[in-house]
Amino acid sequence: MADINPKHASIERCRELLGDEAVGVSEKHIATIRDHADTMAHLIVDLLLEQRLRLNENDDDISRIR
Repeated sequence: MADINPKHASIERCRELLGDEAVGVSEKHIATIRDHADTMAHLIVDLLLEQRLRLNENDDDISRIR
């Protein structure tokens, strides 16, 4: 079984979120899905923060021009 991260949702909670699609899926596979979802969530947050930073930098550039 994969390493347990205390910040991760439990296998039971993941099954609940997946609903009928989790029927017959092994705990190992559920853990893999959970880890993938966690990675994707972190990437999305990083991209949004990077975009916000770029937008703020552009706003600063426009303010200097005025």
